[in-house]
Amino acid sequence: MKIGLTGGIGCGKSTVAGFFAAAGWRTVESDQIVAELLSGDAAVQAALRERWGDGAFTSEGQVDRRAIGKRVFQDADELRWLEALLHPRVRECWQGAVRAAPAANWLVEIPLIFEKRLESAFDLTVCVASPPNVVEVRMAERGYSGEEVERRRQRQMPLDEKMRLADFVITNAGSLEFLKDQTTRLITQISGN
Repeated sequence: MKIGLTGGIGCGKSTVAGFFAAAGWRTVESDQIVAELLSGDAAVQAALRERWGDGAFTSEGQVDRRAIGKRVFQDADELRWLEALLHPRVRECWQGAVRAAPAANWLVEIPLIFEKRLESAFDLTVCVASPPNVVEVRMAERGYSGEEVERRRQRQMPLDEKMRLADFVITNAGSLEFLKDQTTRLITQISGN
C-alpha cells in the first residue's frame, strides 16, 4: 500500500508520518529530502549561489532556508524556479525508495501532492488539517510571523480543497494523544486489521 500524505503548513504532517513509522510503515518526507538537498547537494547549492549569490547562504556558508523562503514566497517566479530545481530531485528520491521495496507499506509526505497532480501515484491520500489559529500559534513557536505564514498559504491550494480531494482527513486541533488516536484508527482501517 502506498499512501500520499498532504496538509497545510504547520498542520502536523511530520507528526503523523512519525506515527505511521512507529506502526511499521516505511516513510519518506519530502520536506526532509529538501532539507538534505539544500544542506548536502553541491549541484543544488551551486545553482542557488548562481541565482541568488551570497544572500542564499548564512555567514557560515550553509544554505539559509529562512532567507530563501522569504524570497520565494514573495515572488512567484522565484518560487517556480526553486521548485523546478528541487521537485524533480525530490520525486526521484521518494520514487526510488518505493521502487527499492515495492511490497512494503509506504507513507510519502508531499505537501503539494494535489497541486502537482501526484495523487495518482498512490493508492490513497490523507490530508492533515488544523484550524488557522492553531497553525499560527505553532508557526509562531517556530519563529514565523503571521505574514510569513499567510504568504506560504497563498502559494498552496486552500486547505479545505485539499481536504475535499483527499481520501481521508485527520484533524489536528487537539492534543497529541488525539492526533495519535486518529492516526492509529486510520492505520487499522486501511490495513484491514
